[in-house]
Amino acid sequence: MNALPPPLDPAALGLVRPDAAGLGALAAVVGPDGVRTDEAARAAFGRDETEDLCFLPDAVVVPASTEEVARLLALANARRWPVVPRGAGTGLSGGALPVAGGIVLSLARLDRIRELDLENLTVTAEAGVVLADLQARVAEHGLRYPPDPASRDSCQLGGTLAENSAGPRTCKYGATRHWVLGLEAVLADGTRLVTGGKNRKDVAGYDLTGLLVGSEGTLAVLTAATLRLVAAPRTSLTLILPFPTLDGAAAAVAALFRAGHQPTACELVEERALAAVGRLLPLPGTLVGRAAMLLVELEGDDDETLLGEAAALEELVRDLGGDEALAASDPAEQRRLWAIRSKVGEAVKGGSIYKEADTVVPRSALAELVRAARAAAERHGLQAVCYGHAGDGNLHVNLLKGDLPAALWRERRDAAEAELFRAVIGLGGSITGEHGVGWTQRRYLPLRHPAAAIGLQRELKRAFDPRGILNPGKIFPGDAETAPGEPC
Repeated sequence: MNALPPPLDPAALGLVRPDAAGLGALAAVVGPDGVRTDEAARAAFGRDETEDLCFLPDAVVVPASTEEVARLLALANARRWPVVPRGAGTGLSGGALPVAGGIVLSLARLDRIRELDLENLTVTAEAGVVLADLQARVAEHGLRYPPDPASRDSCQLGGTLAENSAGPRTCKYGATRHWVLGLEAVLADGTRLVTGGKNRKDVAGYDLTGLLVGSEGTLAVLTAATLRLVAAPRTSLTLILPFPTLDGAAAAVAALFRAGHQPTACELVEERALAAVGRLLPLPGTLVGRAAMLLVELEGDDDETLLGEAAALEELVRDLGGDEALAASDPAEQRRLWAIRSKVGEAVKGGSIYKEADTVVPRSALAELVRAARAAAERHGLQAVCYGHAGDGNLHVNLLKGDLPAALWRERRDAAEAELFRAVIGLGGSITGEHGVGWTQRRYLPLRHPAAAIGLQRELKRAFDPRGILNPGKIFPGDAETAPGEPC
């Protein structure tokens, strides 16, 4: 595996970048205020949250309606312009990077909650709605939309749909795809498409809704969705379960599910990540020097039931060699315990340049995954720090640069990451659990899927987007990696 490829040459993909006349045609579609070509906007929309990558678009276009999205795509398709749909830019695999230039299509102005249906327990919202705002709106009625990626305070619904976003609650509720009943989308040629609806059961034809959720902006532009809601739980309990060994923590994850528990969240933080957090905030004494901890969130309708379940979990943990648990039902104390987990990313990444690998394995292989990550990093003179969603087998492995020179860091980082993903596949895992393939992981797709499966996925791409204008260069490896990049 080589270093990340340079930007794509649009001409090699049969695409062209819009010229001045083309930019004028865009303004006729969305109005002059809806097109940005200034250097600041191009630089801002040339980045997302994926390490230190930047690719300049030719224009940022911000339509105000699905109709404008359709007209814009019809124009871009006719002229073969690259179009990159974008939410809030919180992605971690380069999915919103305009790697072939062209147009960044921001959905930020499509920000209405169209309907909250309390009879059918659904909400219909546009792609630009901030996820936390949507969750707050339904919570006013005692309801919950469960998907909760870490970026929920800033990410937009459309981005979570495109990436099939997950988060801690996936342990109980599943990822975004499980909560989408229907979509409004626009195909590459400007055709409007509506899939699904409010029906809880519908097997009339192929599941286009399920296909488009998680398609990373490569098949269609998602403009709105009808989402399923559930009643919010009345009470919750947060547990911190310390372990003197990594194997004990990993065994406890499998054991608690085998015993019939269904936590809302089950997070693992290993000793290096705990040490990093300890430099940001004071840790409870029971966590100091421990090899790992689990954070378990329980929810239900009454405190007595939750306390009984917590007692059973503590007994199970003691049988596996775990230490005394910390428990909190008071919201402020729960937030304090959750901070130990939520501050890990900030703590680890604040100390060094890093590369994050989004790994996932069967739950039974969690300890082996951590050991494989450490071994791969150490063989290349790096350090690996692991944490994440143990209930799903989804751990984030951060490879740290430390004091290495930049060129040596890139070489060793790429070698260690490739070795890590080969080990993950050997454990029955995958190259991404929740961040998506995007731009940064596409070179690893052949590790996960055989050529026949990749070929079928390419055929689907061609069926939806024959001219290849939508988010070119994402997911699939090897697309015309020839052109030099522009600095941001």
